Amino acid sequence: MSSITQTERSTAIPSGPGAFLSETWALYRRALRKLFRRPVILYFSLVQPMIWLLLFGQVFNRVTQAPGFESAFGGQSYLAFFAPAIILQTFLFGSAQSGLGLINDLDSGFLSKLLTTPINRLSILLGKVLGDLTRMLVQAIIILLVTFLAGVRFGDGIEMTITYQYGLIGIIGALGISLLFGLMLAGLNVAIALTTRNTEATFLIANFLTLPLIFTSSALLPLELLPGWLNTIARVNPVTYTINALRVLLYGPTGTTGDAAGSVVLQATLILLVLTAITLTLGTSRFRRVVS
Repeated sequence: MSSITQTERSTAIPSGPGAFLSETWALYRRALRKLFRRPVILYFSLVQPMIWLLLFGQVFNRVTQAPGFESAFGGQSYLAFFAPAIILQTFLFGSAQSGLGLINDLDSGFLSKLLTTPINRLSILLGKVLGDLTRMLVQAIIILLVTFLAGVRFGDGIEMTITYQYGLIGIIGALGISLLFGLMLAGLNVAIALTTRNTEATFLIANFLTLPLIFTSSALLPLELLPGWLNTIARVNPVTYTINALRVLLYGPTGTTGDAAGSVVLQATLILLVLTAITLTLGTSRFRRVVS
């Protein structure tokens, strides 16, 4: 009897928080390895935001120098003003990969194989989402670095035209807000993907939702320079609050409407927490139905 009990214990399936973290870590590493095995996709996902940043930063740079416009941009160059919008645009487009990746796993049969194992079902979803968020985080860091370097001017001496007001603390805060924004979108895209179960439909719906969020916010222009009807829409757009929080954390209160930095960041954080809770609930509920 004792030998049988000992054998049952030795072959028991691991469970608990430790097993969940181990399974999530394994799938997270798989997501990263899968990304690095496709260098072309990785290369263009990193280069495309740089093109948008430098192109728009130069094309619209003189807008900030127009009479009466300088104060609206918080005294910043358009490159600095637009950089937070590029970071959020990266998360907007990149978060769609979480849903598309799950569809690919369904079509390839990989998800079916995982479901035959005693793995925690939520670790499958979490490992995929965390892998995508890591890629987008690296993109955001590169954007901040390129923005800083693009603001360096060499003449009689080295002049820094773009500075991050709160240093490393502000940068970490901005990246944290961006990750929360990406997590909110990942939950939404997972719900869409598992509802349609079609790559083309998911891609079209994601783009349909993404582009209006960018263009009906303060991403391209400050609120006071937008037309009346667009200004009204932008004030209820969560992207506007997120971008304002990023600008405050990076450039100080002058980077947005002039409000206190703490209130702008707190407001954006609360809005994102509520929306993230909603989208993650939708995404996990759809995922549970698929794997049940």
